[in-house]
This record gives sequence, C-alpha cells and structure tokens, in this order.
Amino acid sequence: MAGPRPSFALAFVAYTALRLLLFLVPLGVIFALSGNILVSGVLAAVIGFALSWILLDRQRGAVALLLRTRAENRRVVSDETAEDEVADEVGGQNDSAAASPRP
Repeated sequence: MAGPRPSFALAFVAYTALRLLLFLVPLGVIFALSGNILVSGVLAAVIGFALSWILLDRQRGAVALLLRTRAENRRVVSDETAEDEVADEVGGQNDSAAASPRP
C-alpha cells in the first residue's frame, strides 16, 4: 500500500523555509560579529547557498519530482483535450458533408 500523496505546497513551503533559515542564521551571526550589513549579506548568501546545496538535497529532489509530476499531468490533460477537439472537428466536417451532399 502506497503512503499518503505528498503535497506540493507543503514540500515547497518546507524547502523555502529551510532555505531562508540557512540564510538568516549566518546573516545574523556575521552581522553581530562585523556590524557591516553589506559584507554580512554577501557572506550569508554564499554560506546559505553552500549549506542548502549540501543539506537540502532530499527536499530539493522532492520539490523537483512533484513539479515534474505536476507538469506531466497537465501535459497529458492538454494532449487529451487537443485530441478531443480535433476528433470533434473531423467528426463535424464529415457529418455536415453527409447531411448535405453536393449534386
């Protein structure tokens, strides 16, 4: 039996919150030590990026998988809709031709 279906919104919010945390904690620590907001911001961005790349691999993969699944599901629906529209057009042309034959 498969587990519960993961929610895209929950996975996205969790990943985003963790990324923000990995930026804000170094920002606060570096700013407290240096007092320069520009240097603190740049260093915190570099540190946050490196830490999130290393520590959030599983969360990033989960969000990417959910995005890919969501895109594939939308693509399938749009393909089916397009096929139905083409079939309706072809069927409508044949019906009209059969209903009023040319002399």
